[in-house]
Amino acid sequence: MMKATLIKGYLFAICSALIYGCMPVMAKEIYGQGVNALTLVLLRNLLALPVLGGLTFFKEKTVSVPVKALPSLGIIALFGGCLTPILLFLSYSYIDSGTATVFHFVYPAVVVLAGMMLSRQRKTGNIISVLMCAAGIGLFYDPGALIDLRGCALALLSGVVYAVYVLLLNRFRYPQITGYRFSFYIALISSIGMLLICIGSNQLALPTSWEGWVSSTFFALAITVGAVYLFQQSTFLIGGAKASILCTLEPIISVVLGAFVFHEPIGFRVGIGSLLVIFASLLIALADIRKR
Repeated sequence: MMKATLIKGYLFAICSALIYGCMPVMAKEIYGQGVNALTLVLLRNLLALPVLGGLTFFKEKTVSVPVKALPSLGIIALFGGCLTPILLFLSYSYIDSGTATVFHFVYPAVVVLAGMMLSRQRKTGNIISVLMCAAGIGLFYDPGALIDLRGCALALLSGVVYAVYVLLLNRFRYPQITGYRFSFYIALISSIGMLLICIGSNQLALPTSWEGWVSSTFFALAITVGAVYLFQQSTFLIGGAKASILCTLEPIISVVLGAFVFHEPIGFRVGIGSLLVIFASLLIALADIRKR
């Protein structure tokens, strides 16, 4: 049973990374329908609520949670559903998305180091995997890209904030709130927060056509009902550190999709970086399953 749980957790993390890797391609299509970045974060949570609510009621026959759990859910939603995408999208105004991705993916290292500090245990396998992932992601950086300290700081901060989100997930202490019910409340609280932010900053830009609404709905279901839910569950099953390391597969998926959809070339450096990330992910997964 333990081995089956581990395999399930690893598969969830990998599938989450695969879906997240498709996000830039889907987002680019939706931006062409008049939607801006902040509104897209709102829509990806808001449009998924009916499906998450229906799945929750179908599987658990209730959508209620203890009142004392709401503060924890609110903090998790604040870090994962609001602050992280805002900081990352703001960094795009100063540096290109590839460079921002390099800085954002500091979060697996932060999660592993923070986890070791909290547990006071050194896990050599995790450290080696993080170093390999860091080297691999670093090769995605384009030396000719424009560097702006503000953009780098924002992208780096988005990674740190996302690491806090992962650590909060890992330490969530309400086992009765799991699965779709957990995802429903995170999406609900994130929707309220992002709606207030969009209105307060005058950044609410809804789709201008029915095609835009269809694309936004598909995006919401794929990301919030798919990728976010799978990552949350993988964190509960195998821990935040391992789930974070496996999710470094995400930029590789983005690069491969960019090559197929937009005919963007894949250079030698990116190819070597991809192999390093893939090998690091396989190393930690296979070693853990064998040990169990």
